[in-house]
Amino acid sequence: MVFLYITCPTLEEAKKISHELIRQKVAGCVNIAPIQSIYRDNEGAKEVSEFSLFVKTIDSKVQEVEDVARGIHSYKVPCIATFSLHRLNREYKEWLATAMA
Repeated sequence: MVFLYITCPTLEEAKKISHELIRQKVAGCVNIAPIQSIYRDNEGAKEVSEFSLFVKTIDSKVQEVEDVARGIHSYKVPCIATFSLHRLNREYKEWLATAMA
């Protein structure tokens, strides 16, 4: 199992990406959470409200997840980070494989 972390500017965009990932069966589950982000741009430090997606998928689907997210995302340079998982309980791993079949 692999996790992808994606930030979005609005809940609507986060839901749109999530639904498309599930519809295309490239993710088994997506969690959405509100977050506060602080970053630097040319004008200095900025603080904004965003939504994070925590995408649960398998290694062979990572590129497809990135492609779907980029195709919908409104940010010029979106954050799409991938994390490999060291261990996962067998039941959830089996469920994920079935959900994406």
